[in-house]
Amino acid sequence: MLPAKAELVLPMVTQDMHYADAKKVLIAAGWQPVHNLKISGSSLYAQELYEQGMLEVVDCISMELDGCRFYYAKKNQTLEISTITRQLKVEKMHVINKKRNK
Repeated sequence: MLPAKAELVLPMVTQDMHYADAKKVLIAAGWQPVHNLKISGSSLYAQELYEQGMLEVVDCISMELDGCRFYYAKKNQTLEISTITRQLKVEKMHVINKKRNK
């Protein structure tokens, strides 16, 4: 189950949803992918996903679960989506920070 905050942010994204489907829902809800400008410092699997057009991939851990993280931004929030397996199934989603208004 996704954390309560994530469910409040975007109830249409569910655990085990394919990342491509979740990405469409996020964009339709006004979330914008945050392009990783430092992809060269990420894992080879993350770089492969980046080359496939997933510019918002932050990094992946290529172990048993092949977990990846992706960032999105909307207004003053940054959302992190975590996936598991090479099928990129959503594992969790949460707001990682809120930018302070000045």
